[in-house]
Formats: sequence, structure tokens, C-alpha cells
Amino acid sequence: MHGANHPIPLTRRLVGRYLAFALAGLLICLVTTLSLAFRGSLTSLIPMAAAGPGILLAFGGLVLHQTVRQSSMIEEELNRVATDPHNLSKVHQLPGNDPSVVGWNALIDRLLSLQSLTDVEQRIVSATQGRKDERLLNVLNSISDGIAVTEKDGAIVFANETILAFLQGNSVDMVLGHNLLQQLDVQRAHNASEVQRAAKQPTGAVVVEIRRSANVQEGVLRLSRNPVQGDSLGRFVWMVRDVTQQALVNVARNEFVSTATHELRTPLANIKAYAETLAIHDGIDVEQQKEFCNIINAEATRLSRFVDEVLNVNQMEAGSLALDRRETDLERLLNDVIEYVQPQFTQKHIDFEVKRPPKIPKVSIDKDKFQAALVNLLGNAAKYTPNEGFVTFEIELWPTHIAFHVQDTGIGIATEDLPRVFEKFYRSQDERVKGISGNGLGLAFTHEVVRLHGGKASVESTVNEGSRFTVTLPL
Repeated sequence: MHGANHPIPLTRRLVGRYLAFALAGLLICLVTTLSLAFRGSLTSLIPMAAAGPGILLAFGGLVLHQTVRQSSMIEEELNRVATDPHNLSKVHQLPGNDPSVVGWNALIDRLLSLQSLTDVEQRIVSATQGRKDERLLNVLNSISDGIAVTEKDGAIVFANETILAFLQGNSVDMVLGHNLLQQLDVQRAHNASEVQRAAKQPTGAVVVEIRRSANVQEGVLRLSRNPVQGDSLGRFVWMVRDVTQQALVNVARNEFVSTATHELRTPLANIKAYAETLAIHDGIDVEQQKEFCNIINAEATRLSRFVDEVLNVNQMEAGSLALDRRETDLERLLNDVIEYVQPQFTQKHIDFEVKRPPKIPKVSIDKDKFQAALVNLLGNAAKYTPNEGFVTFEIELWPTHIAFHVQDTGIGIATEDLPRVFEKFYRSQDERVKGISGNGLGLAFTHEVVRLHGGKASVESTVNEGSRFTVTLPL
């Protein structure tokens, strides 16, 4: 027995109705036949007896058609689903109150709701992924290094905007599909063969420098390559970085090491020679002994000054160069500076003139470091000014600051060297400069000391005419 909440299945309903109409037809046919036979008019009324069951069967067929019509409509909808299971827009709800139709409509409502949720989820995922990609691209474009992804043959498939500064293209779209090494113009590099040989390695990481010319100042790029992890196509990610400044520092360091060796060897040799002379020879008179001792003392002072400069540079590079500010009498400091450098000018017969205001106020400075900074400026003027030249040391007093000018008639500084004169370890490539002892530390130290005091150091120069260094301190 099927309750009200459990309707009879379609198959049983069709069979039941078919049997019911068939039995009814047979019963009518039998009753009609018996009635006609009893009346004795069977032959003449046979057509009428046959017509009754036919009419009944026709009516039954109509009822059966109405019964299966809704099921046929459901079957048609199922065929549409089977044809395109991922597109439910072609499937419709059906009219009627039959339990199967009601169930079908409820199922369609549920599926459409699920599809709507899936569509919303896909749109959310797509939008989120798009934002992630956009944020990632913004991050890559913000990196100071150039980044590119290439196929195994070197064709660019991705590039950030930073790398355009090193390539020949003006936009990312213009470089896509082009060979990275060709875009970097590697074939014209000073070490083209070395770069190409390294880049041809089929696997593994590669790091190589691209030198535009034999002169480091023309530019040095560091090119590094790594395989893309988990990529089945064998792609590579490349990074391009401008390391010109680092290369210049390395060159300057090497030159400094060479200069430092000379700076150390010469005074040590003199100290050793004069000390041995004093120890071995007994007949040296007192005046000569004093002279030897003065030479030893001067060379020891020279060594001490050089060591101090090296220590100052280490502090500058570590960012730990600090000031010990105290109220200082500039009059006395200037007198000490002039007394210290005067022998250098006297030795080369340089006319040394000092111009200063009648009264100079006291200032809060690090006396030792600022005195060393002024000594460096005046010492350079004496060093690079030919014999019988002219050097002026002028102090200007203003309401807000005090300026110190050192002007000479020396060999001057080339225009391309001016921006770098205050760099650590830097020395000009001028042949006249190479013949003069120096380590490239004095001006760098002076610049850093003045900067820590809140002042400014600058230079103006003309080759073969002279230079003018200016240091200003706020009052």
C-alpha cells in the first residue's frame, strides 16, 4: 500500500490503467454479446457490440497519453541536460501539479541555485586572482633590479618595467618575444665572449658581469640567471642590476691597497734605516742624532696619521663616525692648522696667504676632527700646487654661517672628476695625479665631518688654473 505521501510509480500506474481499460473492454464486449445472443439478434448487432470496446480503448489511450505527457516532457529536459551537462540555462521548469513535475521543478530550482553560487564563486576567485596578479606585478615593477622570464632559447615572455632601462625597447610589449641577450646588446660589451659563454650553459645558475668597456666608469651590469622552479618548459628567470658604483669602489679599493702598501713601506723603511744607523754607529754627533730622531718622529707621525685615516674610513663605512662637540675657540684652532701646514708651503716655495675677519666667534664643534678636515684641504692644496705657486686660505663670517675657502693655482680637476672628488678611495686618472702620493681618503673624511656638523663641502676647479674648495658651517 502506498500512502498519500508515496505516489504510485509511473510504470505501475500505466500497467494498472492499461489492464483496467482492457478488462472493461472485454467485459462490455462479453455483456453485449450475451445480450444480443439472448435476444436472437446477434448477427445484425455485432458491429455495435464491437464499437463499444473500441470507443472505450480510444478513451483509455487518451488517458494514457495524458499520463505519459508530463513524463515525456521531463525526459526531453533530461536529454537536454545529457547533451550539455554544464549549461543549465536550456533546462526549464514544467507546468502541472503532478508529483513528478513538482519534484522536477524543485530539482531545477536547486540546480539553478547551485549554478548561481558556482558562478559567483568563480567570479570572486577570478577577481581575487586578478588583484593578486596586479599586486605581484606592482611589486615586481617597484624592485630596483630588472627582472625577466625567458624561454630556453632566451626569448622574453615576461619583463618588469625596471629592466627597460637596460634594454633597447621602450615598453614591455616591445621586448616580449625578443632575445634577452640581444636586447642587452651583449655583443658590443667589452667581455662579450665571456657573457655569451656563460649564458649558453643549458642548466643551472649563472652569474656574470657585463662590462660596457675597459673603463669601469662606462658601466657594469651584473646578470644572474636561475631556472624557474617546477617549470616543465625549462624557463629561466633573469635579474639585471647596475653595479657600476660597486665596481668603481672595488677598483678604488685595489688602488688604495697599492697606495697603502707604499704609504706603509716608505716610512717603515726610513724608520728602520735611521734607527739602525743610530744603533750601529757610535761616532754620530749630537746634532746629527737629533736630525735622525726628528726624521724617525716625522715618519712615525706620518704612519700614525695614515692609520687614523684608515680607522676613520672604517667608521664612515660602518656609519659610526661620531662627533664630540665642544665649545671651541676658532682663532686658536686656525692658528694650529696654519702652523701645521706652513712647512709644506715653505718647502715648495708656495706663497701662502691667510685672510680672516678681525674676530671669530666660538663654535660648538669636534675640534680634532674639524682641524683634521681643514688640514686635509690645505695639505691637498700644497700637494697639487706646483713650486712657487699661490694658495689662499680665506675665512668669511656671515650672520648664519661661517665659510672656509682654500684656493690654489694648482693642476686643477677635470670636469668628469669633480662629482667624485669626495668619494672614498677615489683618485683622478690624470697622469700628473698618479705621480703624487695619496690614498683618496682625505677629502672623503673632510666631506663626512662637515656633513655631520650640518655643513656643506663643495669644489670648483679648472684644469691647469687651480681649484677652490669651500666648507661652510652653520653658526
